[in-house]
Amino acid sequence: MNKLTSYLNTNKDTKEIIWKFAFLGNATIQATKYDELSELAEHENWTSSGSSKKNNILQSYISHTFDRAFELGEKHVLISDDETFSCFNTGLLTDNGEDIICLFNEFESSDEYKWHLYGFRKVSDWDFLNHFSKTPEVPQFFSNPADVYFDPNKELIKNLDHILDDNFDRFNEDLQAKGKSYINALLSNALELTLTKCKRNYRIAVPQYYKGKITYLLPVTIDDQLMSVAVESINGRYRVNTIFTLDMAYKNARLLMKPEVDWITAATK
Repeated sequence: MNKLTSYLNTNKDTKEIIWKFAFLGNATIQATKYDELSELAEHENWTSSGSSKKNNILQSYISHTFDRAFELGEKHVLISDDETFSCFNTGLLTDNGEDIICLFNEFESSDEYKWHLYGFRKVSDWDFLNHFSKTPEVPQFFSNPADVYFDPNKELIKNLDHILDDNFDRFNEDLQAKGKSYINALLSNALELTLTKCKRNYRIAVPQYYKGKITYLLPVTIDDQLMSVAVESINGRYRVNTIFTLDMAYKNARLLMKPEVDWITAATK
């Protein structure tokens, strides 16, 4: 059993474990903390092109990375001996290659929360070293490096019913107005074109961590809307599971590594 569960605020109505574990502050305080983190870490564009909220990708990254650290247990989320601080490894680095740690301190004035977001610190900072005798392990999302590579020669099964019936609202209004049959025809053709391109450039397929497993993101352009389908490996074949907007795809992909393929980095421009 994960002993960390005893620190959760079970009354908090959210799917984000980090919000059950600690109070992160009001919107202004959170914005300040994430600004500080974006300055501390290696340069990266952490804001979606269509977002009015600065560092929205970074906030999603921290939330999901903590989810994984919490799932992996006590080597990944550390509690100080006197239980006044806790921390986890964000997986991010400074320009000079130092790990960046997220620190929580005891929230003494709260009856709901044990922890409060203290801030983000380099692994060499006094704030971290003074409270912890070891560094939390980096949360890993896969153990076999081969899992992140997509094989375009495998058979691809298209689960188009789910995409068109359950995720229809992810298409823009112009496409929705043209109807499911129209989208179906274009989506099938777009997938075939993408697979052809993948056979010539394997880097087109981008791995992502989604619902506890490694799957793959493939670009599809339907009329003028660039989107991404998620492809899962099942018993030697691939299955197209769902479709994402570019913003959703980038956030999922960023958990594993910084995406560098042009089609997906367009989400941050």
